Amino acid sequence: MLSKLIQIAIVFPALVLTACSNTDPLQTSTGAPVAAAAVPITDQTVIAETVGRATIGSDPLAWANPSTGSAGVIEQVRPGTNNPNGCRDFVTSKQSLEGVTRFNGVACPSDGSWKINGSSGLH
Repeated sequence: MLSKLIQIAIVFPALVLTACSNTDPLQTSTGAPVAAAAVPITDQTVIAETVGRATIGSDPLAWANPSTGSAGVIEQVRPGTNNPNGCRDFVTSKQSLEGVTRFNGVACPSDGSWKINGSSGLH
């Protein structure tokens, strides 16, 4: 019985290693090439673009960032009081793994997109 166990202990690993030593190239599909991993979108970017698309005085707008898992509601969008360049003041909530917070901010048009001005505390 012991000699049989010794034989199994010696032969079995050799069989496993032989099965794993296939040198044929890995076959892959010929679909479209996979794009390089994109830079994650920040919460600031998602919020700024949502504020930019909103109508001034609009109803609350939901936003979500799949890159960070954060989400919230933009509660107010008003004309910017200190920036005459089409900027908009806003109030938003942010729910993330860190908890729920509220932010007041200013979003302004910039080169075809929207950016949050100053340090809003959003990342």
